[in-house]
Amino acid sequence: MLISTSVWHALAEAGVTLVPRGADRAELGYLDARVTVTIIASPAPLTPRDIAITIDRHPGPGLIIMPTATAAVREAVEAAGWSWLIDGERQATGVLRLDGVRVTLRPPTAAVRRSAKRGRVPWGTFTLVRRLIQQPYATQQELAALVGVSQPRISQALAALADDDLVSRMPTGWVVRNLDEAIRWWLSTYPGPGGISTYWYGLTPAVEQARTVVGLVAETDAAGVVVSGDVAADIIAPWRAPTRAILYARDGVNLADVGFVPAGDKEATIELTVPRDPGLWPPPGKAAPGLPLADPLQVLWDVRRSPGPDNEEAAQRVWNVLRQRHHDQRHAA
Repeated sequence: MLISTSVWHALAEAGVTLVPRGADRAELGYLDARVTVTIIASPAPLTPRDIAITIDRHPGPGLIIMPTATAAVREAVEAAGWSWLIDGERQATGVLRLDGVRVTLRPPTAAVRRSAKRGRVPWGTFTLVRRLIQQPYATQQELAALVGVSQPRISQALAALADDDLVSRMPTGWVVRNLDEAIRWWLSTYPGPGGISTYWYGLTPAVEQARTVVGLVAETDAAGVVVSGDVAADIIAPWRAPTRAILYARDGVNLADVGFVPAGDKEATIELTVPRDPGLWPPPGKAAPGLPLADPLQVLWDVRRSPGPDNEEAAQRVWNVLRQRHHDQRHAA
């Protein structure tokens, strides 16, 4: 995630609001000041030259998040009118420039170095496995349309998955060789949805909170929000009363407008993410009535990381439903 829990906490404590406006853009607000910034998060320390190159590539205001920064780096960022944050292990610090207003989040202190930069996430491959689980015996042309990438890219991804014995080609199309193995592979390699997450607390039941957020987002984009986690799992395979709602939206909203308050990730009852992963949205024409649900594999992944001692049991029930659906679809094809 571009915005870690420590950054979210520090912004909330400083009275700064953050509303995602895309997977790497957010609106920051402080009192009457508002600015929409591009967020660049670096897992490694940067040099003044790195800062100059980054600012050159991203015209307009931005926010650079780093594990540590020298005085020269901080000065280079501020000279361009940009904002910077040091994302420490427990505390985020830095300076925000909001429409002429300078907001300081404590003086910078020593920060923990992060791991080396990871490679590009193969979202298309993860989406391909999602679609194969939901639509067995699909052709390469059908899969290209379902995934939203070119047919040559589908062919390349299928070849790699076939080399790992995850998929095979049948006379009528492509299938996963073993559903459980495919799900285990997906869960063990999926890096998460990416993007920007915000955390909120409310007093009403989780399902009601989810409906409130869906209704708020739907005012501007009816197809721009889906529900995952406990609330979605309770719809797919009822097991336990949901205590936390996880939602994904194409654009962020300020939930303070409907009575929620910013919270930490552990005590939050709402987690709202504007994701990078394009595959968690249901394919066109696959939406069911009622609350709009995320792709079933996303629901399973989110339930497995949800709080509570029985999350594994809840996840297993969702898994069982996926197994039965896949079985029915393969035999109906």
